[in-house]
Amino acid sequence: MEKMDKRQVLELAEGLRLIEEGVEKIQGAMRELNAKSIKDIAEQLLPIFKEDDDSLSDSIIKHIG
Repeated sequence: MEKMDKRQVLELAEGLRLIEEGVEKIQGAMRELNAKSIKDIAEQLLPIFKEDDDSLSDSIIKHIG
């Protein structure tokens, strides 16, 4: 592996910060729902996405994009 330069270190640090924020949001939502695991969340999300007329999927894609 090559040595990282300053730009790469900053990009990695920013990416890790974003991951940490995402984990905090997921944990907060899970606490609100009293969910014990990601599997619990997936069991509720998957049917919603399967039944959806793509509007929910499109808005999520736009939100994260």
